[in-house]
Amino acid sequence: MTGVGELGTAAQALRSKRLTPSERAAIEALVRAVALLHTRVGYAGVDDAGAAVRLILREPEAGTGGPWATMGTINVGATNALAKRAPQRARADVLLTVDVALHELTHVIQFAKMPAAATPNGAIVEGMADAVAIFATGDDTLGEGMYKTGPDGRPMGSVRELGGAHRTSGAPLGVVINTYAQATAPGAEEHAAGGVVSATFIALRASVGRETAERLLWNVIRDAGAWSAGGTWSELARAMRRAAGTDAALLTAVDAALASTGLNAALR
Repeated sequence: MTGVGELGTAAQALRSKRLTPSERAAIEALVRAVALLHTRVGYAGVDDAGAAVRLILREPEAGTGGPWATMGTINVGATNALAKRAPQRARADVLLTVDVALHELTHVIQFAKMPAAATPNGAIVEGMADAVAIFATGDDTLGEGMYKTGPDGRPMGSVRELGGAHRTSGAPLGVVINTYAQATAPGAEEHAAGGVVSATFIALRASVGRETAERLLWNVIRDAGAWSAGGTWSELARAMRRAAGTDAALLTAVDAALASTGLNAALR
């Protein structure tokens, strides 16, 4: 682990006196995220076959831009990067929360599923990672645990508010785009544009329930055809329809969800 040295497994690392309380909490958040995916959707390791994810601590880029993932690893900084952008609202001592860990863990899983030469669409990768986090936790707000609590008892901010109608924190870090037309417009920022993916799955959840929508999401993630070109809008829409299988009612619900965000246009 950068700046710390090899610390072994999570259980071994948590016994190390070289770690700060914030670093121990980050390890615990990732352990809970891994356990949550295993419990809810039966996922085993980042390759669905038991391979472990590697956590890198005190990574300089993560200390500036926030947690990030690459093939097989999740990186966090020595302090919360959000505290530099919003020192009055963000907590410097929270490096990783369970929902953010789920988001980054999904990226590691996505990278393991893609062909080596794939160039993924960033918005799709980000939106699916957001959807995994909100389904697994049952909370449509991402990253609110990285902010301080205000006088009203609510977190003073969040990374993204994905549900739209029910805000659980103060102002989010960035906007979310909820339509395919906006997401594919020139200059759309990939994290914002990922909102069309999470909005599509949220629409599906509204009609078939959290568990069924979450199962379909993971069917898409596990579908090799969804990543043959690294992740394109048409691959995503077709994979969602395939995930419905022969269930006519579920396929109707998928088509309605795709239409609700305009993502059905990717099928044309």
